[in-house]
Amino acid sequence: MLKSKALKMLSKFSALAFAILGLASVLVGIVKADNPVSKELTQVITGINLLDASDTKQNVSSEGDFSLRTNLAYKLRVTFDLKQYNEDLNNGDYFTFDIPAPMAVYEGSQDLIDPTTKVTIGEAEVTSNGTDQGGKAKITLKNLDKYLEKTGGDKVKDVSGNFSVSFRFLKDQNKTRINFNSSSLKQEVTHIYSSKTIDGPKVGTENYAKIGGRAALESWNSPRLAEIGSVSKGDAVSNWRVRVNTEKQDLGQNIVLHDTIPNDDTSYTPAQYIPETLKVYKANITVGTSAVPDDAVLLTEGQDYAVSWNENYTSFDITFKDGTTSYFVTYNTTTPNDGTKVANIAALSLADGTKLAQNTSRPGALSMKSEATSLISGTIVASTAYQIKIHKTDAFTLEPVQGAVYTVTAADDASETTEVTTNEKGVALTRTYDQKWKGKTFRIKEKTAPAGYKLDEKEYTVKLGAAGSTINLTDEPVPVVFNVTAKKVVEGRTDKLPKADEFTFNLYTAENLKTPVATAKSKADGTITFENIELKGAGTYRYIIKEDTSKAIDGITFDEEGKEVTVTAAFQGGVLKASVTSAEPTFTNTYKAASTDATIKATKKITGKALVADAYTFELKEKDTVVATAKNTASGEVVFNVNYTEAGEHTYTITEVKGDEKGVTYSTESYTVEVNVVDNGQGQLVATVKDADAERVFTNTYTAPVPPVPAATSATLEFTKELTGRALVDGEFQFELYEDTNKLDTKTNQAGKVTFNVINYDAEGVHTYTVKEVNAGATGITYDTEKTVKVTVTKDAATNALKAAVEYPAGSVFKNIYTPDPNPTPDPAPTPTPDPAPTPDPNPTPDPAPTPDPTPTPDPAPTPDPAPTPDPAPTPDPAPTPTPDPTPTPDPKPTPDPTPDPDPTPDPTPNDQGTKPNVPEQTEDQKPTPPATEEKGQAELPNTGEATSIFSAIGFVVLALSGLVFFVKRKA
Repeated sequence: MLKSKALKMLSKFSALAFAILGLASVLVGIVKADNPVSKELTQVITGINLLDASDTKQNVSSEGDFSLRTNLAYKLRVTFDLKQYNEDLNNGDYFTFDIPAPMAVYEGSQDLIDPTTKVTIGEAEVTSNGTDQGGKAKITLKNLDKYLEKTGGDKVKDVSGNFSVSFRFLKDQNKTRINFNSSSLKQEVTHIYSSKTIDGPKVGTENYAKIGGRAALESWNSPRLAEIGSVSKGDAVSNWRVRVNTEKQDLGQNIVLHDTIPNDDTSYTPAQYIPETLKVYKANITVGTSAVPDDAVLLTEGQDYAVSWNENYTSFDITFKDGTTSYFVTYNTTTPNDGTKVANIAALSLADGTKLAQNTSRPGALSMKSEATSLISGTIVASTAYQIKIHKTDAFTLEPVQGAVYTVTAADDASETTEVTTNEKGVALTRTYDQKWKGKTFRIKEKTAPAGYKLDEKEYTVKLGAAGSTINLTDEPVPVVFNVTAKKVVEGRTDKLPKADEFTFNLYTAENLKTPVATAKSKADGTITFENIELKGAGTYRYIIKEDTSKAIDGITFDEEGKEVTVTAAFQGGVLKASVTSAEPTFTNTYKAASTDATIKATKKITGKALVADAYTFELKEKDTVVATAKNTASGEVVFNVNYTEAGEHTYTITEVKGDEKGVTYSTESYTVEVNVVDNGQGQLVATVKDADAERVFTNTYTAPVPPVPAATSATLEFTKELTGRALVDGEFQFELYEDTNKLDTKTNQAGKVTFNVINYDAEGVHTYTVKEVNAGATGITYDTEKTVKVTVTKDAATNALKAAVEYPAGSVFKNIYTPDPNPTPDPAPTPTPDPAPTPDPNPTPDPAPTPDPTPTPDPAPTPDPAPTPDPAPTPDPAPTPTPDPTPTPDPKPTPDPTPDPDPTPDPTPNDQGTKPNVPEQTEDQKPTPPATEEKGQAELPNTGEATSIFSAIGFVVLALSGLVFFVKRKA
């Protein structure tokens, strides 16, 4: 299936590449259309060359054989010369060429057309002898009479040319010898072929490859070439193709394809790129891809890739932004279509300039040259057998150069010399040499250069071949010299001018913005001049001026726009002259000195307390405007940072902002500071602070505020008294209040409660009290011991009021137990002894409270109240019962006890200074403590528990009642 498909493709290919005939430009004699005689032409084939499908000549290996690939198509290019039949060529004349086995020949035919008259003057037809059996080619002349009518000639002379036969090997060959020995050959030609089937593992990685060069009939027109005075239209081109990053390696960004036509090599015909034909595709390709794939995507210049051309379109660079994919590049070049060789060289490099090998298996091959014969199948050319042909072109425009005179001298015989002059096509032909000169070397040197061209001083050599020899030479035109000028303006400077040599500018051709044509610097007057720019051909040229911004200049903002300049060159009186036809461009840069900062310092101090960071604020003012603010550090440093964007002088004042911190008296100092800002001329502002190290002290004074006295509070300590075994009697038990060892108060139980005097507090703190029950030793009573009270005094920050919280860790209940005597002794009849009347104090101490005199003045007519006489025969207590009443029964009608007079000198209770209870300061009396007497509301706290008998209490009541009766009677 694959072989069948390949055969069909090769068959189509062979139909396009058969025969090439040559027809001399000099036609003499008449060819009669009715001439019935046709003849076979013999010994006319002069050479057989092997070409690949792109018309690239193949050379033998070091072992003398041609190395081919099996099943791949190749061409045999057969050259012929009919000079021996001059003036004897007729329609129907023919010659044949035999292709031996085992070549598999492709059949086909093609008309041979003269490119000038467009007349078909011959036909080439190839037939196959069968698979692997070779074939035959027959070349037949026709329409010569029509051709002569077009050209006005009468005889055909010096016809030469070539034809091609396509073939392939279907089987591998190993140094197979093939002899070409048809009657049409001047002499037998032998080729040795080796052919291999390539199906093994891939060798190396292809980075890029150049293919093509085959000439083709294709009309073209190039405005860009016309602009520089080059040949700008034609009917034939050479097609070229390049594979780039074939295997999609990651080569990074901005890989560069370099492509060059080797016009300095005289073995190749000078050519130019036709820039409008360049196309770049993103495509999936392989090492066998030779045409644009169907699914290829055409890319956009300036978006996906960038192109830079040299000044006369003989080289270009393509920069691919994405180096991770594969590309297919196609373009055409001009071609002579005269059988001479054309060539093209490609290379690929990374963004950093590192060149890549064409294939990694050949690391030294850093470029790839592809060459081809510029000859389209079916084209007629003039014979140059045993002649030397000089092809002269303009080195810049590649236009043919007429009027160049050359001397051609045999290297080993100086007498064999001749002069030739190039014609309007730039061609000069020597005479036809005898066959003895075949293979001899001739020296060629320019004797006279045409007007407007430099004389080429170099001497060239060429060997004479049987089919003739062609040398391609160029003449450098005398260039026209001109200047390109521009202006430089610097906004932001007083004079708006640059400094001498301050800015750099590059002049580029519009087609190549990578390599500058010239470089210039700005002068102090703002002028920019590119001097001695050369042009070598007539035409219109576009240049771009760009400022070099690769190195920053302090304070400068560059004008980055490219400015276009148009130059027209034309010959005037045979001399090339050029002039700038566009307006002079102006580049405007902006200068602004970089801003600067000034540091202005002051010092902060405070007396009365430690300085705290950020406690105080300072202002830097220029007139009434606040320029900056700052706060102090903990060390007292105050720093203002001021930024300046313009030069100038500034006068500031520094003051402290008055705050509202309590107790602080703020400084009212004011300091003046001067700052001078200047442009140093190098793009930088410089600020100088006068007396920069001055201290500038601001001193505040702190007076600690007197804290307000918090509102006092108080606490009342209260306990519950319980007695089990009998009823509780008020005042029966006595309790003492202590803080540490200081006794603060004494109370008895009343109505089941023990309530101490209010304790006042005027400060925060924690107070621990102990309340002890006095063990009076009453019969049958088991006493409780003591309780702890904790009072915590705190201050409410919001109200500044104290509050006291009372805690009873062990509870607030005193529990006593009464146990009666199981065998009580009856009480004897009491014999109360009345208390004597109290003896008045001879020197009484006045009582602050209105207390009756203990010895009242008797009424003028008093009736003495006799001392109360106790019942002479009191009723004794009944015999005790098993459960006696623990409480004795008093007199059924007791006389109330008047409020007893206080002791003029009461026994004080020592005052604890820490608790500050509401007790006046007293000195402890060393006198014996009288019996406990509870005085409510007094600071003195009573002692309880010394009376041990209920009878003592009854006696006291009787005595009090007697005093009251006596007092009442006297009052009456």
